Amino acid sequence: MLSSVNPYGIGNIYPNSQVGAIKPQDSVKVESQKAQEMQELPNLSQTALEIRKFSDGVKGANEMIGAMQIADITLNGLGNQIKSSGENITQLDNTAKAAQFKGESLFGKELTLTLAGESVSLSLPLPSQIQGSISESLTNKHNEIMQKMGKISDLIEKASLPIGAPTTQEFDFENFDPNTLKSLFG
Repeated sequence: MLSSVNPYGIGNIYPNSQVGAIKPQDSVKVESQKAQEMQELPNLSQTALEIRKFSDGVKGANEMIGAMQIADITLNGLGNQIKSSGENITQLDNTAKAAQFKGESLFGKELTLTLAGESVSLSLPLPSQIQGSISESLTNKHNEIMQKMGKISDLIEKASLPIGAPTTQEFDFENFDPNTLKSLFG
């Protein structure tokens, strides 16, 4: 029996009323069932673990990019709000606090991602926490978000390379030789 919460079916989940209701004769049955479940577990190779780690990293990167896109849209909205209503800090803070990703407010926090052994972080202060010109800070934060998105893209590419593979390759597409390509498969 597999579930999305526990894909290998290991462990026992009991409703609160059944906790502690296991009888001594049931414990032998439970132990033999656990032994059988352990034998059914797939042996994960190092490659499979690396693939899982990579896919988790890419998932984190996608979530970070999604959060940064929402933050960037909010920064644009804050800039428009300043142009139309002026720098009303309370109103700007309320707009920034309303920007959420997966139910969490984005502003007033620091977003961090670690991928391919490197970290990318982005601080998103509330407008009331900004020193100096808010409009200028919003523009600078927009530019920083664009730069960080490029960095994340590079890290995804770096993480997807096989271990020991060169990190930079140069291809001469103008002088392409089809016979060289054929020789790779011949």
